[in-house]
Amino acid sequence: METVRIRTPQALLRLLPRLVGDPGAPSLVALPFAGGRSGMPMVLDLPQQESAAGVAATIRAGAPAADAVALVACLETSLGTGPLPMRATLQRLVAHLGRLGVGTLELLALGPDAWGDYAHPGAVRGPLAELDLLEDPAPGLAAPTGAPAVPEGDAGEGAQAVSRWLALLEPRDVAAAGADALAALELATALAPQLALPPGAAGDAPARAAALAIALVARPSVRDLAIEVAVDGVEVAAATQAASGDPDSLAAHAAAGRFLGIGPAPDPLRLQDRLRRWSAITAAAPLEARAPLLVIVGFLHFFLGRGRSAGRCAELAMAIDPALTMAPLLRDIVDAKRAPDWVLGERDAQVPPLGGQ
Repeated sequence: METVRIRTPQALLRLLPRLVGDPGAPSLVALPFAGGRSGMPMVLDLPQQESAAGVAATIRAGAPAADAVALVACLETSLGTGPLPMRATLQRLVAHLGRLGVGTLELLALGPDAWGDYAHPGAVRGPLAELDLLEDPAPGLAAPTGAPAVPEGDAGEGAQAVSRWLALLEPRDVAAAGADALAALELATALAPQLALPPGAAGDAPARAAALAIALVARPSVRDLAIEVAVDGVEVAAATQAASGDPDSLAAHAAAGRFLGIGPAPDPLRLQDRLRRWSAITAAAPLEARAPLLVIVGFLHFFLGRGRSAGRCAELAMAIDPALTMAPLLRDIVDAKRAPDWVLGERDAQVPPLGGQ
């Protein structure tokens, strides 16, 4: 498990996207601590004067072992240079937490223009640039139209049908599908939009195909195959699969580079379409089987320049299956590169050089 030391307010704010993704504004992020170690973060409504006691009780109930908490008020309004907004209300919350045995380590404000520290209300506001927050999409680029959110819920009746099929699958079924894994993945992604339909309208085929795909992508090689199809298409993925026995082949090296965001830009329409389809399958998967699928979805978000969403997928996957090595690898790639070369190249091409017209 990764160890992160939080020594400054800036460090806490830099960590915020990794902890809770985009908490939205207005909201209150509470990060509890017990014996100096952090617990599960909470995203709550900003308290009002009359609700401060209730919010404090919610934080205590959500972290019964906590002895301290760090609070970040995510505000819709600019912080400017005047008094920090909501200071009296948040101090009331701190007082209620103290009565419940929870100390407050930090009380910070994060606005759209800057950040501030309620412990030093007269201090100069901190610029967001110094936080180097992981943005989604990549800084300077518009979000892809129609890109789905990180799948964290389920697909209702479709998810129930997939769970039933997963329970019915025999090892021979998975082995037969694995003999032509590419065809099985193509069928599952082709039928994925039907998972949201009522079972009577869609029949059993979408749920059964999704269940087989979920079983197959537990294998790293099949998971890689699904990602490569989304990036470079079926033919390139088939060539890589054919060369899988030779790690020194050109196809293997090219595929490895693609996972790092190296090479020419993929077809954005294909990439977005695959992201939507794999997101649908992920949402329909049981939680305990979802980690490998979140890795697939996370890489596709990364390839589109959606670093924060990719990181969120990695964090969810690691929480479900700490032994899944591909999830921390995705997290490391996102932290190191923020976006693939083709996304960063597109962004840079849109920015004229200094002194240019």
